[in-house]
Amino acid sequence: MVMITPTNAAVRSLEGLHLYHSARSNCSARVRLLLDEKHLDWTSHALDLLKKENISEEYFGINPKGLVPALVHDGTVIIESNDILVYLDETFPETRFGVAREDDRARLDTWLQKSTDLHIPAIKTFQYFKMNAALLQKTQAEEDLYWKLQKDPDLRAFHGKHSGGKTFTSDDAAAAVELLNGVFAEIDQALVGHEWMMGDDYSLADISWGPSMTTLLSGGFDFSPFPHVERWYDALCQRPEFDKAVIQWRKQANWEKLLKKQG
Repeated sequence: MVMITPTNAAVRSLEGLHLYHSARSNCSARVRLLLDEKHLDWTSHALDLLKKENISEEYFGINPKGLVPALVHDGTVIIESNDILVYLDETFPETRFGVAREDDRARLDTWLQKSTDLHIPAIKTFQYFKMNAALLQKTQAEEDLYWKLQKDPDLRAFHGKHSGGKTFTSDDAAAAVELLNGVFAEIDQALVGHEWMMGDDYSLADISWGPSMTTLLSGGFDFSPFPHVERWYDALCQRPEFDKAVIQWRKQANWEKLLKKQG
């Protein structure tokens, strides 16, 4: 679990749960979803990614990767969205979305790890190719600041493909689609005869992967080969918490409309 000591001293005095997040971020959405499923009180610090509000000395002082989300709980900072899910589930156990059996815990950990591992090479790459690259272009000053602040090698490599006039290629997108087809084939198989990814109980696996599907649908990813995944997603969308934490936040930031204006 990634807990850090923030260099931004202002957040160390925060009391309660504070979430730094963005409306369109699937990683942010999964944390909002769990907070709402647990009916926890939390303070929203929404960052506008189009305005590059995450690319600042202040925010890198909270999350040294400059990513959303970041959770602050009584001055302690937890980053990496799937780690935040586990932290919240363990810290506020009144309503649990983990699993009890040891073999199920290992399987749940695998789903969460896949969600983490595929974020940059698959989900983020696909979305940048389809939509985000056109909307998240940086000025030279913004690029210079980003390279000054960003130390993570994976993120430097990713954003290196979207700097200096370069952008993601169809080959990048094809590689992302291959990875996504592979993992959604696994999820589809896991859902055969079951309502949720871990079986009959709604869990952190569903909370982690559901918002990713929302994001990919906005980019036009084809889920038709995965009928059990489509049925599962329909069930997710019926949950009031999913609508509030995922769908309604995305509607506030209508990037599709902005993209059409640019085109």
